[in-house]
Amino acid sequence: MKALRVCSCLLLCASYTIVVGCNHENPVMMTQRIQITNCSATPDPVTVHDQDSVIWIPDVDYQITFVLTNTPGGPAVPVASNPFVVKAGTSVPQVMHAPSNCSTAGCFYKYGLNRMNNSVPVSPPCIDPGVRVVPRAVN
Repeated sequence: MKALRVCSCLLLCASYTIVVGCNHENPVMMTQRIQITNCSATPDPVTVHDQDSVIWIPDVDYQITFVLTNTPGGPAVPVASNPFVVKAGTSVPQVMHAPSNCSTAGCFYKYGLNRMNNSVPVSPPCIDPGVRVVPRAVN
C-alpha cells in the first residue's frame, strides 16, 4: 500500500513538472498607433518590442522614409520596405524589427515624413520623429 502511494505521488509530481515545463506562452504581439496630423507624429518617439506592429494614421497621404542606421548585426531600417506610403483613411500595420544584439534600451530609428501631392513626395520632409525597438523579454 505504501508503494502505491509513493508511485502515485511520483506520477503526480512528474505530470506537474511536465505541464509547468511545457507551459511557455507565445509572446503577445502588440500594435502601436501613431497619429499624423499637420505633419506632426504623436506619440514621438514611440517604443515597441521587436516584432510588434506600428500603424500610422495620417490626416493626408504621407511617405515615410526611415533613415539608414549603422546598427551592428541588424537591419539598417526596422521595416521590410523603405520608403512606404500611408494613405489617409487606411491603417496598414508595419512590423518593426531590430537586431538581436540591441541593448535593453533598444535601437532607435529616425524617420522622415513627406506629404504626398498627386502621388509625389513634397520636399522638404516635415519632422524627424522616431521608433525605438526594444528586445522582447525571453521567459
